[in-house]
Formats: sequence, structure tokens, C-alpha cells
Amino acid sequence: MVRKAFSAGAAQVVASGVFVTMMFASSTARAQAPPPVAGAAAVAGALLWGRAMPPPEATATLPTEVQRSLTEYRQRETAFRSLLTPPPGATPDEERLFAQRVGIERVVFCLFPRRDSARIASLYALDVDVSFDWEGASDQPRREAAFINGLLSDLPEPWLAPYLNLIAAHRRLCAGALDSAVPDRDRGASLHDVQRQLALAQDYGGPLIRVVAEYLATTARPCNPSL
Repeated sequence: MVRKAFSAGAAQVVASGVFVTMMFASSTARAQAPPPVAGAAAVAGALLWGRAMPPPEATATLPTEVQRSLTEYRQRETAFRSLLTPPPGATPDEERLFAQRVGIERVVFCLFPRRDSARIASLYALDVDVSFDWEGASDQPRREAAFINGLLSDLPEPWLAPYLNLIAAHRRLCAGALDSAVPDRDRGASLHDVQRQLALAQDYGGPLIRVVAEYLATTARPCNPSL
């Protein structure tokens, strides 16, 4: 588990020297190239799905405070080098999962300009529960949220909590949206729980996390893969 790696500091992550530039996907539709988006939706597409941050013209309408954070984020994207090692002899599905992990690693590295962020980002990305295809079912996003919430219950790196709350709330929203299409399906997490996690992300996160949390709290399609 990643919390053990945090506390013991014993996990070994080998530098691959490869900067993975693939788009990352969590559903079949998400694997396709999304149409252009702008503003908060563009930032959400990067943070929630592990994509590269869109160019400045896509986010030009956001407030000045957010622009400063976007500039720093893009600078760190340029400097990012994955510490994850590609699996030898990987199948296409395994390659897609690896690319998604690198996308998560990149987001964490770019969000937090800390000396230890590269190491923590790689440990988290290596351990987190991910899937490139939810197949229209709520089980996988719910498992992703459950993993993150378990990590939050005993988190040795509290600076990571706003990002984790944001992702867990999003995955729970997605699980609820997928369940809504199934009559009499148990909805799992209550809306109150999701709102609580979004509020924590807004209250304690940096400008980029806050703008995405606000977007999720107001958008009608929080799980739109075209974000």
C-alpha cells in the first residue's frame, strides 16, 4: 500500500528516462481525443483524467490567481520526467494502464512544487486503483474512491489531501451518475459526503484544485469524458 511506502520510505521507483506524452483514459470514450474545452472545464480535464494541461488560450478567461498557478503548472509539466518503469512485454491494455499512471504522477508532480513531490507522485501513481474502461458500471469509480478514502484515513503526507478529496469526490459523483441509469440501484455515497469532500478540496487546495472543485459542484455533467 502506498501509505506504507510513505511511512517507511522503502519503496523503490526506478527512473525510466521516458517522458510519456499519451492521452490517458478511464473509459472507452475517454480513450478518444476529446473536443476542445475552455475555462474551468479545461483544467478539470487535466486534473481529473490525467491529461496534459491545455494551452493558455484555452484557460485565458480564468482569474489572475488561477493564471499564475497555471503558468507554474505548465512549467513543471515541461520539467516532468516519470519515475515509473514501463512494464516489460506489456500488452496494449497494460500499456494504457501504465500511461494512465504516468498521467496521475504528472498531475501530482505539477500541482505541488515540493522537493519530495516527484517521489510521492510516483509512489501514489504506482499504487492507486485505476482502470481505463469503466464499461458503464459504477463499481470501478467507486473502488477508486474507496482506495483514496482509505488513504485519507491515515495519510502521512497531509499536503496531498486536497487533491485526494477532489479525485475521490469526482469518482463518487461518477459512480452516482452511472447508478442513476439503473432502476432501484443502491446509490452508495450520499450527496452530502460528496459535497463534504468537495468543500475540503475548496477550503484547503490551491487555486487549480479550487477551480475544479467549484466546477464539479456546479456542472451538470461532472463525468463527461469530453472534459
